Amino acid sequence: MLFLQIALTLPLIVIIEVLLYKFFNLRGMTYKRTLSERAVFEGEKVLMFEEIENNNFLPIAWMKAESFINPNLSFGSIKNMQTSQGGYHRSVFSIMPFYRIKRTHEITCLSRGDYNVGNVTITAGDIFGLMSKIVTYNRETRLLVYPNPLSEDKVLQCFHSLQGDVVIRRFINPDPFLVAGVREYQTGDPMSSINWKASARTNRLQVYKYDYSANSNIMILFNIDTSNRQDLFPNEEESKKIEYGIHFCAAIVEKTIKQGIATGFCTNGHFREEKEFVNIPSRCSNSQLYTILEAMAKLQLSRAVSFHTMIRSMKNTISKDTDILIVSLYTDESIEEEILELRRNGHQVEKWVIAESEVA
Repeated sequence: MLFLQIALTLPLIVIIEVLLYKFFNLRGMTYKRTLSERAVFEGEKVLMFEEIENNNFLPIAWMKAESFINPNLSFGSIKNMQTSQGGYHRSVFSIMPFYRIKRTHEITCLSRGDYNVGNVTITAGDIFGLMSKIVTYNRETRLLVYPNPLSEDKVLQCFHSLQGDVVIRRFINPDPFLVAGVREYQTGDPMSSINWKASARTNRLQVYKYDYSANSNIMILFNIDTSNRQDLFPNEEESKKIEYGIHFCAAIVEKTIKQGIATGFCTNGHFREEKEFVNIPSRCSNSQLYTILEAMAKLQLSRAVSFHTMIRSMKNTISKDTDILIVSLYTDESIEEEILELRRNGHQVEKWVIAESEVA
């Protein structure tokens, strides 16, 4: 008799359970992702916070959260989460009624880029696994990863490949004969540059701030193209050379701006979902440094226009007292013609063509 009652009641319970989950499952459920930092440099770590809240009288019997996160963002060991080599992340868990789960993930940023980590697809079902519901959260949670500037040793190695009167060398070494004031001591400043009177007056170490006997404006023109074939996308080896060039440019920008030189950056590359090439006029400030680093983080490895077309269209916007450094993977007749025109306009121009041996 008891068996018969159970046999008759069980289907009714299952039907009621399925109907309840059909109409109320995931209602009142909220999902949110946030980051501890909006922008970091390559190799640095950032924390990603997940918050899932079930504001419903029904327990979420099982929930599967799936998302694609670029493989350049490496997750540490995560409990109850599966990570594939393609960047797909999956975790399965359950939540009681009116309960909140908070989880923290540590991410190591392996490569420069502009990443969105906010999109996630939630699949949840009933206790018996007879029905499921899918909800997709498409939210912008962006993480900028700045390129790490090349070390000074590597930058100097790059300069050794330049011949003749190199425009950039004077930006690497300040002119000790022109004193423009004092500034606070920074790690690496030589002891000979300390201004002891100013240090005693301010009770903090102060050093001489040197000016430059030449122009204090520089524009870096970076060619994202790998050859004059104008291929749409570079191969793996070409991509490495482009990335090396970006890191080299980052080192120059960091060095020159910290030395008080107005620095600009222009490239025939573009940002995601934009068609215009990147053109940042010369300025000198800490915010300018991070404006250029942000542009380098967002830069795609494909061109908006050819390099010589870019130079031709923007050369009249460069002030006469600006020196120009061209960084490219190649040079050809069209580029050389534009360089000659820049020199005719009164600019000092130097170019660095990235060699295979320097990248290795």
